[in-house]
Amino acid sequence: MVKSDKKTNLFIMLMLTAVYTASYLCRYSYAAVLPAMVESTGRTKTELSVAVTGLFVCYGIGQLVSGFLVDRLPPKTLILAGMLASCAFNLAVPFTDSLWAVRILWCLNGFAQAFFWPPIVAVMSRLLSGPEYTRGSVWVSNGGYIGTISLYLLAPVMIRIWSWKALFIFSASAALLIAAVFALKFPGTPKPQRASADTAGTVQPEPAPQKKRRLASLSIITPTLLLIMFCIMIQGFIKDGTTTWMPTYISEMFKLDSGISILTGVLLPVFAIICLKLTSLLYSKKLTNPLVCAAALFGIGAVAALILFLVGGKVAALAVLFSAVLVGTVHGVNLMLICMIPPYFKESSNVGFAAGLLNFTTYVGSSASAYVLAAMSEKMSWTAIFAILAGAAAIAGTVCFLLRGFRPKTSSGGASTAGSEGETAH
Repeated sequence: MVKSDKKTNLFIMLMLTAVYTASYLCRYSYAAVLPAMVESTGRTKTELSVAVTGLFVCYGIGQLVSGFLVDRLPPKTLILAGMLASCAFNLAVPFTDSLWAVRILWCLNGFAQAFFWPPIVAVMSRLLSGPEYTRGSVWVSNGGYIGTISLYLLAPVMIRIWSWKALFIFSASAALLIAAVFALKFPGTPKPQRASADTAGTVQPEPAPQKKRRLASLSIITPTLLLIMFCIMIQGFIKDGTTTWMPTYISEMFKLDSGISILTGVLLPVFAIICLKLTSLLYSKKLTNPLVCAAALFGIGAVAALILFLVGGKVAALAVLFSAVLVGTVHGVNLMLICMIPPYFKESSNVGFAAGLLNFTTYVGSSASAYVLAAMSEKMSWTAIFAILAGAAAIAGTVCFLLRGFRPKTSSGGASTAGSEGETAH
């Protein structure tokens, strides 16, 4: 980790927050105007949702590639490459008439988007100390919500003034501006180093052969980590599925105009920001084990989904409120499992790979949610869908609680001390 003053740390966190805001502008631009695209193009939800599914699938695969590369290449270079490619794909969509061409572009956009999160985690773990890492994680996550709020606020306006195509142009333009500032002002990041004691007892960097590095990366995948990944998959399914289809759900259940229903989607990220702050306080003050904290949040989400099953189809205000609670709690789970687990692997220099692997699992769930929820909504009622989500959240919460003693092994075979009682894993 590079020692730096508070002003430098503040700039690092602000810049990475802006970068992550840009990633959400270019990632969810399609989802934000999806109801309007259904009306404008005459295509069905299922047909148009294939592009969203493709983005999530390619994003998930890209997480593994990005996570592997970021432990070996400069994170800043990877972030810039992802930003520029994502901007190009967003600019191309409005000028493409072929549905299959749009699907291909959005799949490529998903792969480009994968070069944001693992490099950002790697940068924070190398440049920020423990408390600052937690603070930076919250800030960066809020950047994603700021991007989502901006999209859902601007989408109805742009649809009325011009068409859904305007949102893609706006997203790409804003991201390009942020990319330019990031390229010019953001500092370089030191390479990760394994350490070994020499004969004098001092610590010296020990370069590892590429084959050994690859095996070390794969060795972090244990049965316990696979169960954690299962829980992450469920939170990804709930988080992105509900976020993507919330406007459509409100529009269909209460016969609201698509522009108004899109606007109701603003409440989801606003409540997510609130829940993220509450989760951070809960984690730092009470439930200092990220898996126990995730279990509690899954439990609250299960109750919210159950309420949606019981009364969500009767009162629009209750439907929006408890959808926001459900999404907010799984965003808190995301903070715990996606942000706080990777630093457990810092001793083996696999933070980037762990971040990519866990985020890959999120989007296995996300890719399934975009298409599966669309298909389910055409076969059953939305209230029945919320009953299924309640059961899934309850199962994941139980698994997280049972795994609360998780500690990865270090490269030397011992248990990692990160995250031990009284100390968070940063």
